[in-house]
Amino acid sequence: MSRSWTDDTRRLFVACDLPHEAALAIGHWQDSELSSRDGLRVAATVHLTLCFLGDVLAARLPQVVDALGAVPFSRFELDVGDALFLPQRGAKRVVALEIVDDRGAVAALQADVSRALVERGLYKPEKRPFLPHLTVARYRRPGPPFPLQNVNVSRFGVDQMVLYSSLLERAGAVHTPVTVFTAS
Repeated sequence: MSRSWTDDTRRLFVACDLPHEAALAIGHWQDSELSSRDGLRVAATVHLTLCFLGDVLAARLPQVVDALGAVPFSRFELDVGDALFLPQRGAKRVVALEIVDDRGAVAALQADVSRALVERGLYKPEKRPFLPHLTVARYRRPGPPFPLQNVNVSRFGVDQMVLYSSLLERAGAVHTPVTVFTAS
C-alpha cells in the first residue's frame, strides 16, 4: 500500500546530505554487505536525519522554512563509525551506520533545529535522545543483527541541511528536497 500526500499535508523531515564521495563509498558498502541479504530493503538515499516532523499542513510550510532559515550553523566534519542495528532493544528494524561527532556539532545543530521548530509549534521532540546515524537498510520484517564488515568512509564535511518531503511508496520512501539551507 502506498501513501500519498493530501492537498493539505506534507510528510516532512530535516536532514543533512552527505558529500558525493561519502555517499558513493557507503553505496559501494551497501552493495557488498547488504544488497544480497533477503529480508532487507537497502536505502536508495542516505542522509543524516535531524528532525522528523511527520505530516504538516501545507499552509504551515512557509513557517517551517522560516524557522529553519533562522538556525545559524557553520560547516562541520564527521566520521562514520560502526554498523548499528536499531532499535537498541528488541527486534531489529533498521541497519544503520553510527556517526562519530567528537565535537558535538551535529548534536548542537539538531538541538537548535528542534528548538526553532518547537518554539513555532511545528514539531514535537522525540522522547528518546538524538542518536546521529545513517539508515542504510530496513528489515522487511523485524529480525536479528548479523555480522558486517566496517564501512571505510573518509571524514567528510557537512555544509548544508535540507527540508525534505517524503512520499511513502511500496518500494520505499521517495524524498524530495523542498529547501536547502547552506552553512554560513
